[in-house]
Amino acid sequence: MIRIKKLAIFSTLIALVTLPSIFCVHKEEVPVLQVKGVFESELTILQNIVDQELFPAVKKSDEINIKKSFLKARNQYKRIEYYFEYFFPTTAVLVNGAAIDEIELGENLIKQPSGFQVMEELVYDTPDKENRENLLNEVQKMQLNLKRTARYNAQYQLTDAQLFDAVRLEIFRITSLGITGFDTPASLQGLPETISALEGIKSVLLNYKGHEQADQILEAALSYIKNNPDFNTFNRLDFTTKYLQPINQNIAQLRKINHIEAVAGGSAMSDTATTLFEKNALNINKFVGNYTEYLNNEKAALGKLLFNSTILSNGGNKSCASCHHESAAFTDGLAIAKGASRNTPTLIYAGYQRAFFYDLKAGTLEDQALDVVHNKQEMDGSLKEASVRINKNKALRAEFAKVFGDKNTSANPWNIQHVLASYIRSLAPFSSRLDKYMQGDERQLNAEEKAGYNLFMGKAKCGSCHFAPLFNGTPSPLFNKSEAEVLGLPAKADTAKAKLDEDPGRFTLNPYPQYQHAFKTTTLRNVSRTAPYMHNGAYQTLEQVLDFYNRGGGAGIGINLENQTLAPEPLNLDKKEIKSIVAFLKTLDDQ
Repeated sequence: MIRIKKLAIFSTLIALVTLPSIFCVHKEEVPVLQVKGVFESELTILQNIVDQELFPAVKKSDEINIKKSFLKARNQYKRIEYYFEYFFPTTAVLVNGAAIDEIELGENLIKQPSGFQVMEELVYDTPDKENRENLLNEVQKMQLNLKRTARYNAQYQLTDAQLFDAVRLEIFRITSLGITGFDTPASLQGLPETISALEGIKSVLLNYKGHEQADQILEAALSYIKNNPDFNTFNRLDFTTKYLQPINQNIAQLRKINHIEAVAGGSAMSDTATTLFEKNALNINKFVGNYTEYLNNEKAALGKLLFNSTILSNGGNKSCASCHHESAAFTDGLAIAKGASRNTPTLIYAGYQRAFFYDLKAGTLEDQALDVVHNKQEMDGSLKEASVRINKNKALRAEFAKVFGDKNTSANPWNIQHVLASYIRSLAPFSSRLDKYMQGDERQLNAEEKAGYNLFMGKAKCGSCHFAPLFNGTPSPLFNKSEAEVLGLPAKADTAKAKLDEDPGRFTLNPYPQYQHAFKTTTLRNVSRTAPYMHNGAYQTLEQVLDFYNRGGGAGIGINLENQTLAPEPLNLDKKEIKSIVAFLKTLDDQ
């Protein structure tokens, strides 16, 4: 009996010791579920704002409360944007996608935009009957999309690794899009909404051990915005380098403290990158179609050899380098390229795009090489015939065998295209003074250049089309599409009696009204070396280009183009501000 009592006491002691450890283990598994629960709660709050405040206000045409409840709803959305964009990207487009038609070329389908950005245009436009009917329709679509999200989330299983990737990408999104006012061009609420987004991130990190240091930098960032709330004068350069980049570095450290592996996400960013401007932040191989197209030094070297050779042209008198001069950042200094109809664009950073040529007609660099070689006005060649010539050259044939790892491999149209594309992909040094400044060398920029960066990313709204860090039309943090814009560009650099350039742009190949006079947004890296500017070379100087934008594009110089995507309102930049922006643009030249 005594032995039984001792055994019972011993069993009780074991239970008392082991039960807390069981609960502790369970507690360590809770964070991801807690975050999911927080999202559900925050989503419910958003639904209530839309259902109980925005919808009634629009129904009653209560203009004061329409704007008030709209801004409240947007701020609430930003608290969970990290989650929405990562786990429900398709629905995120419906809730807060760009206010432009999405055209599915393969399916001949036009998808009209919906969500907050469409609402904003309506909320801040003239509140006539048609406008408010359209706004009510948008609110009702929003209600359905939020309900759909709630159903999806109930079934969704997420991991700690995914959550950390989601908040990492949200910091990149804030850096490149949020603080530039990309999705708030009318309300200019990018800074208050950044507060909401950072608070949402903080609510995630609080669930993980060792979060205190991350909390401190997040609180400092929130205080900085609250103490500097003016959109036009906000110091985005300081905010990025002193707050946003350190936040992401702390998030990476917190991930390691909690023994959470980096996840292979859907972004073209390196899976462990903590800043947009660090070395190797972007993975060029995530911009290609499949593993056979991955870049290596041997492919690039052979591509460079062919790029500078006339062997690809049937006449033996032209090379790629005939129009793309390395000394001029791979342009030619002409308004219109010889034998062509448009300006020669730089090839530097060309690999960091999702479509090629001014009219986006090529989907890969391989396709671009094919087009250029066969174009009668350009190379006037044939890849099939070039293959024969190359294979007759023992040295070149040996290079192809070496590069592709098979002694029996010879040149063929595909691998010629591929090595040319590989060379172009290698043209991305990321060695500008801005890059070095963002990596910690504060000696690289002077006061005027810093002011120019802040204007570029803020008041001048340049950064809302030329997205950092590539400064082209491929937006961070996913880099999954390359955008075109309709600027209303004049045929010549005239501001009085200006006439629209007749080039139809994307419309030639894809005759949708939305594509009339639409052209790809090209990179501004090395822009001081690539004059003249625009697809038609209309402007000789950066000052002329900025004057065009400052006036509101084509609309500002008297060109009436219904589908202009550039905001028609003047930017109201003075001469000093324009000078500062030009100074900043020169910091994008590679060293």
